[in-house]
Amino acid sequence: MAKLKDRKTTGSSGGYERLFGIKALGALMSKIQGTVIASGSELERMIQNRLRQIEDLDAFLEIEIMQEGVFMATKLQIKRCNTLDSSEAEPDFLIFKRRNDKQSCYLIELKDGHQFDTKKASAERRMLHAFTQQNAHRIHYTVQPYICCFNQNRKEALVEGLKNKINISEVLTGREFCKLLELDYDEIVESRGKDQERNLTYFLRELVKIDAVRERLSKLINRYE
Repeated sequence: MAKLKDRKTTGSSGGYERLFGIKALGALMSKIQGTVIASGSELERMIQNRLRQIEDLDAFLEIEIMQEGVFMATKLQIKRCNTLDSSEAEPDFLIFKRRNDKQSCYLIELKDGHQFDTKKASAERRMLHAFTQQNAHRIHYTVQPYICCFNQNRKEALVEGLKNKINISEVLTGREFCKLLELDYDEIVESRGKDQERNLTYFLRELVKIDAVRERLSKLINRYE
């Protein structure tokens, strides 16, 4: 999990400051928001570090029969690939898998959360399908697009979070995603959870450093004791 203490304050805390009326609290909340965003990038790196990377995507796509296993191409590799058309957008990952003489390519858009506004949900599905239509004929393998919301393990909730703009057959829970990629879902979740206690301690410590907050907390605690 991304560490709250390592996140630098961006200074763009105006919205939170207006919400609470306390500048220092606004800065802390802005720092939390930045850490949440960083956690999504950290999840992508964790997945990348656990899979075999494709060194040259153009060369890989020339192979009609790949070797057994699971291979990954990142968003940056997709963008730099001359064989594929990524003029509109590109997914987070291209996953290539060969097992039991079956070869498949999975377009994966990976999300940490699962709640999106209607415009964002529609855009995510549109991007995946546009990329598939532009590139299916350039790939030798069966192509399947998916949106994975890593921390949601109920597909119906995932579809609801995407405002029903995507079919249930096109979504993956975190556990399904890891099974497809032959990764240990529980190990990844446990690894990410190790910093939760540190993040909580840091947040509370920084919170009580703020005089106005500490005074109000003290009054509230005394009221409920």
